[in-house]
Amino acid sequence: MDGYVIMLDQQTIISVLIQIINTCILCFALAKLLYKPVTKFLNDRKERIAEQIDSAEAKLSEAESLKAEYERKLKDIEAEKNVILEKARAQANQNSQQIVAQAREEATNIHNRAITDIKREQEKAKDEIKKQIVEVSSMVSGKFVAAKMTEEEHQKLIDESISDLEGVKWLN
Repeated sequence: MDGYVIMLDQQTIISVLIQIINTCILCFALAKLLYKPVTKFLNDRKERIAEQIDSAEAKLSEAESLKAEYERKLKDIEAEKNVILEKARAQANQNSQQIVAQAREEATNIHNRAITDIKREQEKAKDEIKKQIVEVSSMVSGKFVAAKMTEEEHQKLIDESISDLEGVKWLN
């Protein structure tokens, strides 16, 4: 047998043709019934994924802008902190200068009061010395009166004593 020829009977050929027709009908029915829903499902899924990617990119962009804004605010806060510290330093410096000025003024007042008190005490001492000199002069003049001195001589002696005392310079 040189070549094998497959012999198909008529029943087998009809059976194969029916199977092919059934397969075509099944494919056509499945294509009509399932192709559109599956395609729609896949397109919807593709759109959802694209939306999620877009949403993620938008959120990432928003997060980056928020990050930039927070960094800018941190820089502003840092600058504001520096301004506040500088103001506080200036205020402290001004307060210290004011305190020093008040202390100097108080020291000047104390010094002036001390000088005034010293002058007052000097005047008291001068008055006290004058009183003592007048008492001594009175005693001296009493002795001269007792020695029968004339009134004119007595007055002359008192005037001389007072003028001598007025010429004396007091130690300060």
